[in-house]
Amino acid sequence: MGLKLMGETFGILKKDKELVLFPIVSGIITLIIIATFFVPFVFMGIFTSAIGTTAGQIVMFAVLFIFYLVTYFVVIFFNVGLISCAKIRIDGGDPTFGDGITAAKSHFGSILTWAAISATVGVILQIIRGDSDNFLMSILSSLIGAAWSLVTFFVIPVMIFENMGAIDAIKESWTLFKRTWGETVIGGFSLGIIFIPAIILIFVSFGLLSFGSFELFMVAISISVFLLIVTAILHSALQGIFVTVMYTYAKTGVVAEGISREMIENAFVPKRGLLSGRGGGNI
Repeated sequence: MGLKLMGETFGILKKDKELVLFPIVSGIITLIIIATFFVPFVFMGIFTSAIGTTAGQIVMFAVLFIFYLVTYFVVIFFNVGLISCAKIRIDGGDPTFGDGITAAKSHFGSILTWAAISATVGVILQIIRGDSDNFLMSILSSLIGAAWSLVTFFVIPVMIFENMGAIDAIKESWTLFKRTWGETVIGGFSLGIIFIPAIILIFVSFGLLSFGSFELFMVAISISVFLLIVTAILHSALQGIFVTVMYTYAKTGVVAEGISREMIENAFVPKRGLLSGRGGGNI
């Protein structure tokens, strides 16, 4: 089903190849932000050891919040553009990159609020995770993060298509999710399968290095990095399309052209609990 999902969402992407511009621009800006924050983070490491753990950590988490806020805003802003364009295509229109940017600008306030909420959650999860050697805390943080991802799955489309604020969008997102797929869910589909070729090539690269072939290793690892970047861009675009398709179905019961109803209905539930139609109850 993973390959089928990827193929069907890719079919929509092929109709509007400009959708990949959103993750490309978002990625470039994010890299610039990371580079900008790199020096302060290095400085914070020195600062922490100089003035004591508690004070240093307080300042570090404050800087981390700002970093999350800025990066989340950029990512969400371009995701809003991507999802807006995907919805135009699903509704039979022919979107442009400018249409997405215009839509994102019109929801500036909601995007900023959602970025602040996301940054807060990100910092809290980081605090829970704490020491990377604490296995139980890492597991707890991952579980909370996964639950949060499900609850907020439809936040962006709800914000932009229903003109809701971030808080109300979170509530509506979970309501839509429960009403359509029930409260008992499993991991469902993952577009992460698209990363498999790049990951395999990375392992092959290090295998070549272990055999002493440094030149081949450099060639293979360079190709791997390039493939990983291309894959990440495609994954982001496909994910935006997927969320839009799922939102449209959850809200209206309409299945986008080129997408199978079975794939949507069985997206987050065990096979034997397959819903017969929209609005199914708990599994």
